[in-house]
Amino acid sequence: MRQRVLTGVFALFLLWALPAQAKPVETLTQNHFTTAESLDAGMTQVGAHFTAGEGYQSYYPAFRFGMGMLFEAGLRAGATTADTGPEDKVATLIGGDIKYQLVKQTEGVPVDMALRLGFDNHFINSKNVSELSFATIFSRSFPLTDRGYKLTPYGGLELSALYGSYLTEKETDYYLFAGLEWRFLQRSMMYLELKAGEHAAGGLGIRFEY
Repeated sequence: MRQRVLTGVFALFLLWALPAQAKPVETLTQNHFTTAESLDAGMTQVGAHFTAGEGYQSYYPAFRFGMGMLFEAGLRAGATTADTGPEDKVATLIGGDIKYQLVKQTEGVPVDMALRLGFDNHFINSKNVSELSFATIFSRSFPLTDRGYKLTPYGGLELSALYGSYLTEKETDYYLFAGLEWRFLQRSMMYLELKAGEHAAGGLGIRFEY
């Protein structure tokens, strides 16, 4: 019995002592935190977002702009901490997206509908991981008061193409995502979003409108 215990302890010591092997990042997909409703022309939103995925966390300020004609554009820049083996890698994140609202919620139309095209790029040392995404978004607003406070659940389907010099091979994934926008003040919103498919990610966001 004692010999078995010593053998087990020795085996655990060997496993602990062996250097951990770095593994390539499988995905760095991000949450976008956008409903299907587009901003009015000239309106701007500024905020901060957080995404937690499988072995990584991303923090990034975000800016959204109403372009008019039901178009909306977004920009983001921040950092991602990725677990790649013996130590975490810190990557620089930059990205953006453009969204076009196809359907507007009215008395006879129950939901908003939009299409979104996005691009994110992570720089890890001298290599990169890029994600090109295309999504169809549906949302519906539920007013809480007459002063503009409302809840807007949203969701849809996203196609994500992941590539770059840091990856061993290209990857194409499909995701279902669902989120909630809570406009708790007339010009302040909080977000919760989850996406699942080949991988999973979730996150929180807050934005201010002016």
